[in-house]
Amino acid sequence: MRRHSVYGHPEWAKHKSPWRHGRHLYGILSSGILSALAPPVLACTILATFVTIFNHLIKVGRLSQSIPILEVDTLPFTLTSSVLSLLLVFRTNSSYNRFDEARKLWGSNVNRTRDLARQGLTWIRNPADAAKLACLLRHIKAYPFCLKDHLTEDFTLRDELELLVEPQELEAIMSAGHRPNYVLQVLSMLLDQCSISEWEKMAMDANLTTFHDNVGGCERILKTPIPVAYTLLTSRFLILWHLILPFALWSSCRWLTIPATFSTAAALFYIEQVGVMIEEPFWILPLQSICTGIVSALDSLSAAHKGAALLWSFHQPSKDHVVQITFESSRSDGFRNNRDEVNRVVLTRMNSIA
Repeated sequence: MRRHSVYGHPEWAKHKSPWRHGRHLYGILSSGILSALAPPVLACTILATFVTIFNHLIKVGRLSQSIPILEVDTLPFTLTSSVLSLLLVFRTNSSYNRFDEARKLWGSNVNRTRDLARQGLTWIRNPADAAKLACLLRHIKAYPFCLKDHLTEDFTLRDELELLVEPQELEAIMSAGHRPNYVLQVLSMLLDQCSISEWEKMAMDANLTTFHDNVGGCERILKTPIPVAYTLLTSRFLILWHLILPFALWSSCRWLTIPATFSTAAALFYIEQVGVMIEEPFWILPLQSICTGIVSALDSLSAAHKGAALLWSFHQPSKDHVVQITFESSRSDGFRNNRDEVNRVVLTRMNSIA
């Protein structure tokens, strides 16, 4: 199964297109899941072919009539089909819950990186801390790539970080045993050394705590699969059910036993395979796109902060005058209990000052 991309408006339009069924059918042969389905589906189909041909030869007299026809009653399959359905539903639902939780953890990473960068750009104002702020932003960008590498081991981390951090920082990260934790420790030490208030340090440290929680949540998903006993039960029940299925279909389907067995096996094994694939979601989630999106968002925040600071430096009135304007406006009868109108008046008079 391939990694999905982060969806935007064009992707959603394509996803909801009325022509999607034709596109999906056209690409069925290129599906990565089909290769994983080949062994069990092929085995069931070969057995169904053997049963059908063998029974047909007996029926037309090509084989001795003393040889019994290979068939069983359909009642056991009628009774157990609902059990098999429940096993598959529970399996896929449990896997999807893990997939959904992993996506939420990475969504939290996106939000917290933006928030931490915003706090750093706004609160770290001491000129002596400029180098620390730049280092802070570099390591915030490095964090999602380190976590992605930690979860997938795709061995692309060095190439990804070369353009984001300084050479000595890159070597320190690559030599760390647990790279996400190392980056978070660097961020914590940088915040401790910056000249900001204790309240601001506590607010920024809360984001680092969330990062640690997200790392732990992702590691829990990676290291703890759905109970293996349940996976074994579903797999064994599924394969045995389909191996016996041709014997039950022969009496009513005859030659249609072969395509019926194939289609049933392909459908149910496909569902089971999807559950297995998304049980470990980090190779399915678009982590590369999420990481590059975080870098782009932080670059945009830095550019916006510089632009806003430059603009404010040209339009900044005296503090006492703004307070006086706000006080007078808030006391007037027309603006009482109307904060939006008060803010409008403040901004209008500040612009007039400029």
